[in-house]
Formats: sequence, structure tokens, C-alpha cells
Amino acid sequence: MTTRRAILSGAALLAAAPLVTTAVRRVEAAAGDKLEMYVFRGTQGIKGPDGKPHDTVVPANFVVHAGVPMTVTAVNYDEGAHTITCPELNLDATIKGGHENADQTVTPVTSTFTFTAAKKGTYRWYCKLPCDAGHGYWAMGAGFGGPGKEGFMSGDIIVL
Repeated sequence: MTTRRAILSGAALLAAAPLVTTAVRRVEAAAGDKLEMYVFRGTQGIKGPDGKPHDTVVPANFVVHAGVPMTVTAVNYDEGAHTITCPELNLDATIKGGHENADQTVTPVTSTFTFTAAKKGTYRWYCKLPCDAGHGYWAMGAGFGGPGKEGFMSGDIIVL
């Protein structure tokens, strides 16, 4: 009797295992990775090597996992719109501009976008919209790897 009960219990567990495993996998895949980023306007004091404050995306460099959806929530404290553009990842997301108030402060606006990087590697993103006008568009100038100054209006997406 004990042997029969053990065999039946074991069989029941084995029969249910694929259902439990499948449910767990689906939850993990649906969850994906998440990142919160911020866009600051030049007047908020993030200074470049020229000693002047510039428009900046923080963090400029971030990590994602190949094949896993990444949902980015971007909070923009700048009145201008920005993009996270990376042709190699087929990524061209617009971050809406904040609302400029009569007293010249900005009420931040939140934008959300999702992308999935297929292959491992390091990919450069940049902002393709004109910005940083208060300091001659410095942050938009050519960086070491292309358009946009690294750490301000460009950075790296590291895909693991």
C-alpha cells in the first residue's frame, strides 16, 4: 500500500510539473527588464568638460539582456523632447518634453517605451533631436563614436 501511494504521488507530481514550469516561464518572460531614466535640462547643473551645464540623460549607459523585453520609463525635466536612437537595435523612441511653466520651471513628463535587443554586444545610442540650445548645442556635437556627446546625449546599451 505504501509503495503504491508513493508511485501514485510521484506520478501526479510528474504530470503537474510541466504546467507549473510553463506558468513560471510565462511570468518571467512577461515581466522583462525595467529601467528608469531621467533627462535633465542644462540649467539643472550637470556640467560638461567645458564647465557649462548641458542637457543630460541619466543613466547614459545601461545593461539589457538579449531576447528579453526592456521597458524604459523616462522622466523628462527638460522642456524639449529627446530620443533614444540606436539603428543597430531598431530603436528610435521619443521622450516627450516636459511642460514649461510661466515661471520658467518645468513640470516633468513621463514617457515609456519597450524594446528587445536580439544579439549580445555594445551598441551606441544618441539623441537625434536638436537640444542644448542654451550652450550652442554642445551636447549634440560629435562625440568619440558619432553624434551626441557621450554621457550627455549619447551612451552605450550593453546587451548581455
